[in-house]
Amino acid sequence: MSSDNTSSPDVIPRGPVHIEVPESSVSKANLDAYLFEIEGDTVTPTELCGGPWDRGAQHGSAVAAVLARATETIETKVPMRPARFTVDLLSRVPLTPMRQVVRVVKMGREIAVIDSELHTDDRIAARASALLIRDGADLEFPADARVTADPAVPDTDPLPPPPGEIFSFPGFWNAMDYIRTQGQMASGSPASAWLRLRCRVAAGEEVTPFQRLAIAADMGSGLGSFLPFTRFRSINADISLHILRLPESEWVGLDGETRVVPDGIGQSTSTLFDDTGMVARMQSSIHASEGRPAELG
Repeated sequence: MSSDNTSSPDVIPRGPVHIEVPESSVSKANLDAYLFEIEGDTVTPTELCGGPWDRGAQHGSAVAAVLARATETIETKVPMRPARFTVDLLSRVPLTPMRQVVRVVKMGREIAVIDSELHTDDRIAARASALLIRDGADLEFPADARVTADPAVPDTDPLPPPPGEIFSFPGFWNAMDYIRTQGQMASGSPASAWLRLRCRVAAGEEVTPFQRLAIAADMGSGLGSFLPFTRFRSINADISLHILRLPESEWVGLDGETRVVPDGIGQSTSTLFDDTGMVARMQSSIHASEGRPAELG
């Protein structure tokens, strides 16, 4: 990684940042590719789900996406959309087939609560709870109360991946396009970027706005991290997403910051938006430790 990416956390460069790295041995995913193959309650991840810390484990964004999809399999009594989506990453989520469990906690005409889980052979690896609220009220707001638009997606080339000795690539990076607009990787907080999923979440299915938002939400903890990835491991143990509305475009913007105290506990906070304004806010809990994954076991 270039020396620019190990600068002081207080120095936050403006404009897109490009990282010079060797070409990846695997090309970027196309629209026909997918993160998961799903048959009945069996969920089988592809290599595009691979996470940054462990070649045998999934990226948190992939996990969030498939749990969001599970929520959407439940039919509600009236039109509803998600207002809160909370994911607990209980343990390492492997790149092996899993069993999906979805249950309705409450199904009313004003709100619904739907829980979903991913099971390995002997444990629950991740779980999510979604709160849905009835939509269609069609409220008439004053003109000055409308959401202010944010700048459009910048016209620049997406970032190439970091060097392989830092993260386990290829993997989920090849499923995404990233355009960083503020801050540098592992060099400061706050930071911001635009994100776009290049492929499908599930084979043969269109990607939904809720799935795109769930994917982007998990990126907040790493986006604004100031800890050098060559020395520290920093993972989010959960995702708590409060949704104002769903994004209207393929690109989702994320503006976030991460703070960690010396005992290794931290917080990440992000605002997510599309090119017409804010869509959601995210909060997650961070567990930081010193050493590479192989050293930590």
